[in-house]
Amino acid sequence: MVDSEKPPFEKKLPEEPKEKGFKRPEKIEDIYKLASSNARDTLAYIALIIGLLLLFFDRLLGGCIIGIIAGLYFSKEIMVIVKNLEDFIENLGVVRSLILGGALLGLLIEAPAIFLGAAVAIGLKQIIFPDDSENVK
Repeated sequence: MVDSEKPPFEKKLPEEPKEKGFKRPEKIEDIYKLASSNARDTLAYIALIIGLLLLFFDRLLGGCIIGIIAGLYFSKEIMVIVKNLEDFIENLGVVRSLILGGALLGLLIEAPAIFLGAAVAIGLKQIIFPDDSENVK
C-alpha cells in the first residue's frame, strides 16, 4: 500500500521542526534553566495559573489577575484597535461589528474583573512607558 493511500490515522506524522535556541527540557535542571532564563514569562505563567485556579473560589481576584497578565502582554495590540477604532469597525463591517460588540458586552457583564484588570494594566503601562504609545500606528 502506498503512503498516500493509507488512511489518515495510519500515515506517519512529519518530524517536528527543530527550532534554533529552544530545546525541550528533559531534566529538572533543564526546566530550571529555561525558567530562570525567561523569568518574566515564567512569572506570567505562574500568575495566569493562579488566576485560573482562583476563578473557582474568588472570581473577582482571579479575573483581575488574568486581566492584568493579558493587558500587559497585549497592550500594544489593544491600543492599536482602540486608537483606530473607526477604521477597525469600517473594515470589519457593520453586522460583524455589532456581533463583536454584543459578545464583548456579554463577556464584560459575565466577567468584569478580566476587563477591569486589563484596563488597569494597559493604563498603567501607558503612564509608565509613554514612549511605547507613540510607536503604535
